[in-house]
Amino acid sequence: MNLKQRFEKDNYGLVYSTELLLSIIILFVIIAMVINLSGVLNEKTLSVEELSNLEKISVESSELLLNNPGVPEDWENIIEDDASKNIIPGLALKTKNVRNGEFRDESAESEELVPNIISYRKLLKLSSCYDDLVNKNLFNNSYKSSIAVYPLNPKLDSIVMGDDLSRTGKDVIVINRTVKCDYLSGFVIYSFNDFELEGENYVKTESCNHDNVWNLTSHECDNNDFWLCRSFRIYKKSLENYDFYLLSPDMIKTADVYYTIENLNKASDKVYRLDDEVLELDDFFLNDLENASSSIYTIHFKVPKRSADEFKSALVAVPTNMSEDLKNRNQLDYEYFTIQDVNFVMKTSYK
Repeated sequence: MNLKQRFEKDNYGLVYSTELLLSIIILFVIIAMVINLSGVLNEKTLSVEELSNLEKISVESSELLLNNPGVPEDWENIIEDDASKNIIPGLALKTKNVRNGEFRDESAESEELVPNIISYRKLLKLSSCYDDLVNKNLFNNSYKSSIAVYPLNPKLDSIVMGDDLSRTGKDVIVINRTVKCDYLSGFVIYSFNDFELEGENYVKTESCNHDNVWNLTSHECDNNDFWLCRSFRIYKKSLENYDFYLLSPDMIKTADVYYTIENLNKASDKVYRLDDEVLELDDFFLNDLENASSSIYTIHFKVPKRSADEFKSALVAVPTNMSEDLKNRNQLDYEYFTIQDVNFVMKTSYK
């Protein structure tokens, strides 16, 4: 066998060895891909189970918060730090059935759960102690979470609390519910609004001390205007704990509405244009009650019929220790003293 024949024989053997080695490498690559794919599938199955469990817990927790006042029911009034560990938070509003014109704390009615309305005071308390009340007490430190309340009314501020889940790379469960929030409506003594007035179909039914007194202008409705007249009692002692305001929306500046607030024993025909969204009444009551413990007052509104559908106003009594804070946050505003629709959003994720 000459040199050329030997070289050709060795070359064939090299080719066969290279093909075998390449086949082995490809086989190992395929096996590795199969093993890796199997691991990914197992991981995906586990992830689906975890997400399903997280979603169930999130739904149950949001329902608990929205449909229960919490344990104890007045937990928002508990301010001791060590007491928070025994609190199960709830946001549902439980309140007395108060007639228009009564103070809430003077009502004899028993408290009842108000469906589909959450408490603004409970929300604020929850925000100030979120980690203890929600992450620790509700979720047993097993999850990250956040709660946000977005009012549909753009004039009201949103409330956001809890962990920042916007930057997390993990899966996040989002629960979104549309409910109502009472905000500061519990401080309203009288609400004068378009539902009571019924626009041009409004018929005056309440009695007014002006209608039957010969030397006073009658407050009967006519073709152009209608009168809304309501009476209420103010106790001098209540002025130590409450600040009284007449609140109106910004449309009041162009509504051409006139008003007067008077003691029933000192009635007059004097009226004033109502063009202030916030009208402070404490000085008037303090001066009038200088020599009396209480008195009955009447507020009279003269409203053009063309403004009937838009006219709204509310007489409110705000706890004195809250007034300054509400002013600083621009919340001494008519909109904050009405029940409002909000979106309640809860987000949760694994730690």
